[in-house]
Amino acid sequence: MLNQSLNLRIGQQLSMTPQLQQAIRMLQLSTIELQEEVQEILESNPLLEEGEGEESGEQTESSSTEKEAKTTDTPSAESEQKIPDELDSGNWEDSFDDTPSSMLSSSSSGERDDNFEAHEIHSVSMSLHEHLTWQLDGIPLSERDYTISISLIDEINQKGYLESSLEDMLSLFDFDPIVEVEEITTQLHQIQQFDPPGIGARNLRECLLIQLRQITSGIINSKIPDLDPAIIKLALKWVEHNFDLISEQNIKLLCSKLKANENTLTQAIALIRTLDPHPGEQIEPEKVDYVIPDLFVHKKDGHWEIELTSETSPKLRISPFYEGIKGQAKSSADKEYISSNIQEARWFLKSLQNRNETLFKVASHIFQVQLGFLEGGAEKMKALTLRTIAEAVEMHESTISRVTTNKYVQTPQGLFELKYFFSSQLTTTDGDGASATAVRAMISKIIKGEDPAKPTSDNRITQLLAENGVKVARRTVAKYRDILSIPPSNERKRAL
Repeated sequence: MLNQSLNLRIGQQLSMTPQLQQAIRMLQLSTIELQEEVQEILESNPLLEEGEGEESGEQTESSSTEKEAKTTDTPSAESEQKIPDELDSGNWEDSFDDTPSSMLSSSSSGERDDNFEAHEIHSVSMSLHEHLTWQLDGIPLSERDYTISISLIDEINQKGYLESSLEDMLSLFDFDPIVEVEEITTQLHQIQQFDPPGIGARNLRECLLIQLRQITSGIINSKIPDLDPAIIKLALKWVEHNFDLISEQNIKLLCSKLKANENTLTQAIALIRTLDPHPGEQIEPEKVDYVIPDLFVHKKDGHWEIELTSETSPKLRISPFYEGIKGQAKSSADKEYISSNIQEARWFLKSLQNRNETLFKVASHIFQVQLGFLEGGAEKMKALTLRTIAEAVEMHESTISRVTTNKYVQTPQGLFELKYFFSSQLTTTDGDGASATAVRAMISKIIKGEDPAKPTSDNRITQLLAENGVKVARRTVAKYRDILSIPPSNERKRAL
């Protein structure tokens, strides 16, 4: 038999208000996403507008570059809830009071002396298929030949190679008389004369041959000026009849088999190296994502300064006009409309201010640790974890992760995502430790400076690192070399 009873239980749980959810989401937005968010709220809330100065009696820091990131005034609390402590930046700038001049300070955007400018880029481009079809349309062809050519273009991949064999393509055509391989070959040779040079090849050897023959006939120019025809002839002979010797590193053997002197041979291989093994990518290069930096770090008067960009800190305010007529509204609906939109605008401005203060605070602590990187590049990078910064700014690690995701900083060393400056620590002989990023940079520098004829082995790299105070195992060097997409020493060896 079941008995029913009523019990009272007391418990606590975290309630995510819409305002808190907005503040957390704002932290995660990239600069471009933030611009879209600002545009959206400007269109939906007529009480919010672009402008400068005080907004309805509250001092909202819409640009940390203008306020020197030092303003700690909070908006008036007229029916407004408080943002939770985890997201509130607080009076964090006090921690910089005793910072030496070599550390970071904020700067006004008008004082920045770098030449970086963000430009809106517009472009209209053809795909490889469209580019080849456009050239084909300029040639007078019968319907039969045009159909064959279009089918061939359809089978050319993004790198510029014909993926299907000519025999397999015979089944694609329903003509009377039936299409022969010779007909397809004729149309393929015509396409292989199209731009870019080397297009429509069936393998690497044919791709290089097409380009060399076009150089020989003067259709295209060599990237090496004033090239002796004998060198072009040798390169053509090498690829056409001795392609298996391309990877051969023995100069004496090559000279013997190709019947050429060392000087001519060296120039021939230099010519071959100027050819494009993936001609299709000239028309369809890999997609490049453009980003707008959220922060600038630069040196001024002997010390480093950090600032937010104008794109990160849009100048917004609550319309003074609507603020003025708020008390004049007669109907309750009008009062409710104005009050709700003012409240929404205040929360957005507060969330934006919190985002910028938190971003500036986190970035400032990151570059206090990574001053060596600013001066000397990746080799001077120090080990740094999310927990280290989280403890320094008294925030949760998840908040630091949100702040540093899709946020970019322009430094004298280049443009980097803030996450780049976090790196695990490796043991060193001096006991201070070194970041994995720094070790990878050292390995890359050693390999770039090696003799191509005598590449540096992983064991030797390990020894060179140890001489610089970085003690790592050979397998660690091999792992980082693989991460950098650098082949082992036996594959890097080049006689020419």
